Amino acid sequence: MEGFVQFAQKTVKAVSDIIPFSISVSNDEGNIIGDSDSSRIGTMHRPSVEVIEENKVIRFTEEKVASMENVLPGVAVPLIFDDKPVGVLGIIGDPDDVESYAHLVKQYVEMMWQETLHVQLENLNAMTLESFVQYVLLNESVSQEQVNHYCKLLRIEHDCMRLCIVIDIGNHLLDRMDAGQKIPSSESLKKTLLNCVVRAFDGNGDSVCAFLNAQQIVYLKPLDDEDSYRYFMDEFRNRGHRLQEMLQVYGIDHVTIAAGNCCTSLECVFQSYREAAHLMSYGRKQSITPGIYNYYDWDVLINMLPHHIDTNIKEILMQRLRPLIDDESFMQLKNDFLMYCNYNMNVSRTAEALFVHRNTLIYRLKKINAVTGLDTGSFEHCTLLYFVLKE
Repeated sequence: MEGFVQFAQKTVKAVSDIIPFSISVSNDEGNIIGDSDSSRIGTMHRPSVEVIEENKVIRFTEEKVASMENVLPGVAVPLIFDDKPVGVLGIIGDPDDVESYAHLVKQYVEMMWQETLHVQLENLNAMTLESFVQYVLLNESVSQEQVNHYCKLLRIEHDCMRLCIVIDIGNHLLDRMDAGQKIPSSESLKKTLLNCVVRAFDGNGDSVCAFLNAQQIVYLKPLDDEDSYRYFMDEFRNRGHRLQEMLQVYGIDHVTIAAGNCCTSLECVFQSYREAAHLMSYGRKQSITPGIYNYYDWDVLINMLPHHIDTNIKEILMQRLRPLIDDESFMQLKNDFLMYCNYNMNVSRTAEALFVHRNTLIYRLKKINAVTGLDTGSFEHCTLLYFVLKE
């Protein structure tokens, strides 16, 4: 088994420090790959083949080994992984004295090997996931066949709506490495930070969360439909605050978070990533606090509006106002609101011009507030809505 030799030698060293007997480990071909006596490593231990074939404990007394080459008295037990013998553990000494140790050490070695395999598989999966997100987020054009291959390998749902969230932690990991932190420690921290992101954004089995690079974590949030998107975005700032607080526990004080718009498949999720990256860059330049940005946030859109009056921002605003546009009384609400703006947000004068009661107009303005989340009593919010409806 790949990695078994290195593991065997580490195990021999660790176990030799805690028991009073010498030990050896052989592979399934009978070759000694780990031994308290390093001169025996690489030599053939033929009885190990017998232990593997019979899959049972064999005792070797002084009399039995007298005529055997490279065999010492003791007990040999098969090492079982995935329900089959893959190696042999030998405890050297009087069989009556060492047999109880053999069974204890066997359990320890098997447990440690399973744990080692588990960690290796986790690390391999993490590396594969990082390669996947780099592929789909950093390339405008991706192969559907390649994306399908990754999805099958990683058990990721392919055809569902997703949005990309980018979490920037700055140079925290790089600074730890510069300060002499060990790689295993850094890997453990990375796993912890990814778990924080998943918990903060209510992850499930279809979520994709990985490091894009040493500074950025990306989270591809699956969505059922437009309603689930709106619900999630309504809570986005609160969830972002929660994540910032969680990361502060690990000494990461400056965290920037941004979300792009939702997309229909993994092949086009790079658009959502670019939108999030653009928002993050813009928010930093404009010193917008608290460092949690998304296109569903009216305050962010209002801040961007003077600088980004283009086709893209119009499409974003139209998407954000879709519930109002789809309302059955939209045309009336639109007309009343535009008139309200034309009369400088004066309710009494607007109601008089519309030939309706003042309370009727207030009711309709409150309905706009409820449907859109805007505040028609705010000049800035009214300016934003006026811009879209007038268009």
